Amino acid sequence: MPALAIKDAIEELYPGRYQIDVIDFAREAGATWDDKIIKGFWDWALARPEITTNLNILLDSFNHLTRSNTVMRLFFQQFVHKGIKYILNYRPDIVFSTHFFCSTVALFARDRYNLPYKVFSYMTDPVRGHNLWVNPRIEAVIVSTEEAKEYLIKQGEPRDKVIVLPFPLNKKFFLKITRTREEILGELDLDPSRKTLLATSGGQGIGDTSEYVKELYNSNFPFNIIAVCGKNEDLFNELNNLKSSVDSDTPLAVLGFVDNMHELLEVSDLAIAKGGASTTFEVLVKKVPTIFTHCAALHEKGNIDFCVNNKMGWYAKNKIEFDAIIREILNTNILERYRENIDRNEYVKTLPDAAPKIARFIVKELNSPYIRQEDPKKVRLKSVLLGLRIKKFRIRSRIKNKRYKIDR
Repeated sequence: MPALAIKDAIEELYPGRYQIDVIDFAREAGATWDDKIIKGFWDWALARPEITTNLNILLDSFNHLTRSNTVMRLFFQQFVHKGIKYILNYRPDIVFSTHFFCSTVALFARDRYNLPYKVFSYMTDPVRGHNLWVNPRIEAVIVSTEEAKEYLIKQGEPRDKVIVLPFPLNKKFFLKITRTREEILGELDLDPSRKTLLATSGGQGIGDTSEYVKELYNSNFPFNIIAVCGKNEDLFNELNNLKSSVDSDTPLAVLGFVDNMHELLEVSDLAIAKGGASTTFEVLVKKVPTIFTHCAALHEKGNIDFCVNNKMGWYAKNKIEFDAIIREILNTNILERYRENIDRNEYVKTLPDAAPKIARFIVKELNSPYIRQEDPKKVRLKSVLLGLRIKKFRIRSRIKNKRYKIDR
């Protein structure tokens, strides 16, 4: 989503001047097996936040050994091989990546074929990342906050290679909605006279949010509920079955993956969500106080802390805490107070111009000369040693019947 927001901003600021392709890199390059592993692991992590948090800590503790350049060489050779070939054929003038593995493949391609382009990473974890983002050999890692900058520097990223620019969101979140509240809610068979709660667990629809939706529906919660299930078909079917089998005074709309989140948030008074980066800032720009029920890992916990510390949202770690927050919302004016806090927050005020700022930065870098950096001797030595290990692995792979074949 940040990449698409920046693409739109470049096209709006510089119409017709640049070809901009936003790609799902591993899949586009044909690294289907590695793509499946990477995405499958993320789905697994979303369902096990406690384990993933501990893995987060472990990644940081190993430092150099768990940076993306090393991890890619050791574990994702299909993506490295096919991604390098893809870039060689594409010949980009600049690479702007919103995933650490993609930045690494772009770097490897540049090194192998001496290609003259710059590589920038955008760390999509706004407050606290993880060690895979650290990459001193690219031009810079762009982060959303000063907290994220200090985190990366602590992990070993050179200070002059960390740039702070606010988090980019799609421009539709800042445009005036043309449809009325009555039209949007009426289309969902909801009651415009009631307040509305929106529940989401991100694009994958994995997490604890659904359990709270069921609880609120069964208890005749006096709001409309919009449940966005993302790509989780099982959850979509489960909530629809609940709606058809249980008689409740709570109007409930069950949706799958949506592209009008800006409209849904426009008519919402309260949200329940996972602490993902895009979701966090989308609810903030729409001034919707949010109960965060979970986060995928430690790097998303920072988003929740940002909202809680600034009294713009809550963190319910269990059912008891969730019920207490709901009681406070129903019996006090805390929703109004939290909405005012969002409206006054200085960082939230920077978000409307975030995507254009990054767009101007990219174009400026594109139009300035690329200066090749010489690798330090230690880095070159490590590359030779790792290259020998990879060559040995490839020889063994040709002998054994592996699950995928790499064209060479």
